[in-house]
Amino acid sequence: MLGTYIASSPNPESQLEFMRHLRRAIRMPIGFPAFSWMVRFGAHYLLRTDPDLALYGRYVVSKRLEDDGFQFEWPHLEDALRNLLRARA
Repeated sequence: MLGTYIASSPNPESQLEFMRHLRRAIRMPIGFPAFSWMVRFGAHYLLRTDPDLALYGRYVVSKRLEDDGFQFEWPHLEDALRNLLRARA
């Protein structure tokens, strides 16, 4: 493996689905929505990133990783979150 790779899940999720999976994994029954102006402010001034990434996301899949035969241990978000949280305990 040489050069630049996009390290992204082979199964991208929307922000809505990501938050659903995260709340389920940490056993938080509800989550309060953030207004877009809050996200724009926080992304720009606190995270120093493009607010559109947080608001709209990017559905990318690493074709090079797939072509090189890379196998993700946790290709699905729900399983990956469960594994991360298990490691914390």
